[in-house]
Amino acid sequence: MKRRMTPIFQDSFQKRYWRRIVLLSLLAIAVITGIWWWLQNRTDRPNEQQYPVLGAQISQEDGYQDYQILKKESLKFVYLKATEGASYKDDNFDSNYSRAEGSGMSVGVYHFFSFDSSPEDQAQQFIKSVGQDTGHLPIMVYLSYYNDYAQKPPAKAKTQRAIARFVTLINQYYHQDCIIGGAPALLKRYVPTKGTYPLWQTTQQRPTVGTKNGFWQYTTASKIPGGRDDSEYQLAVFTGTPQEWQKLK
Repeated sequence: MKRRMTPIFQDSFQKRYWRRIVLLSLLAIAVITGIWWWLQNRTDRPNEQQYPVLGAQISQEDGYQDYQILKKESLKFVYLKATEGASYKDDNFDSNYSRAEGSGMSVGVYHFFSFDSSPEDQAQQFIKSVGQDTGHLPIMVYLSYYNDYAQKPPAKAKTQRAIARFVTLINQYYHQDCIIGGAPALLKRYVPTKGTYPLWQTTQQRPTVGTKNGFWQYTTASKIPGGRDDSEYQLAVFTGTPQEWQKLK
């Protein structure tokens, strides 16, 4: 019986064909692995060289936090929610404050401002709830629309006067500076015209209003760069110079 002969060129073609398949498969695996790694490690953190001081805004909605670990994960400061309006106190404020202070991080506290309650009642609620646990950073008054106010914003001049009054009462009691926070549109509308206020600007875009000793909250839900798990935080960076940070903290 004659043995069937396979042409040399056919054998070479088959080898080149399977070699290409293997190489393309390896390339596809490498690309997929690279995309997976990028998705797992991507960060929206602003340039670390320009904004080296990273921190977070934390409330009871974030649950229990180990501030020693947060400090190891490069957070330099936290702002803790203390009160809201004239009757609400964050359930986790006391425990958050004691543990955050014990971690050695710089600590600030904030009040969520109400457009419905008087500044006097809100200041009284803040003082009663917080006591002397105000940290070392400026006390923050945070503004955000709620209920139907996004469609029908509060009166500009009246709200400016109310915020100014609240800040004055807090300054008089604590002899501590205040900072006003919120989305740029709200800050532009409601920050009192008299006086100079550092700003905490909540926006994904780089803030266009520069303020001394200010902060930029660039996300409402992001992982800490290089963090241990997938927990997400309201992260922010200090926008001043390193020298200003040393004086502030």
